Amino acid sequence: MTKLIIWDEALVTNKFCYEALDRTMRDILRHSYGCDGMKPFGGNTIVFGGDFRQILPVIPKGSRQDIVQATLNSSFIWPFCKILKLTKNMRVRSGSNDLNSAYIQRFIDWILKIGNEVLGDNEDGESYIDIPEEFLVPWISDPVTSIVQSTYPDFLAHFTSPS
Repeated sequence: MTKLIIWDEALVTNKFCYEALDRTMRDILRHSYGCDGMKPFGGNTIVFGGDFRQILPVIPKGSRQDIVQATLNSSFIWPFCKILKLTKNMRVRSGSNDLNSAYIQRFIDWILKIGNEVLGDNEDGESYIDIPEEFLVPWISDPVTSIVQSTYPDFLAHFTSPS
């Protein structure tokens, strides 16, 4: 029987999805395994991964209040959640070389400043943020080709490699 479920990017999901999973697991585990039907998710551990600074659930034509009410922290499940914060960015640690790692670290620092509202003027609900030149994708001829070549510079040399 499963004891752990990891739900990545969970914070973009409507709270009704978590609540439906909770009810389903309580019912199944109570009837099939005699588990305590009062515990959230039938007593299983659920890891909800995500970043509250990123996008919230999308509610078509919803108001700000509708969107906030659709979030996990507006669910009856929220009081049972324990918040854990990651403190190390593993992508920086796995950089291929010092130059690449330094570039990635600068990019991550810039993104965090945006997420923490250190950059941008947000007095009226809108922000304009200058993107540093080093983070811009060089424009070759066609924007899609430029993005693909920038993201996967050695794609043609390695696309048949199983590794």
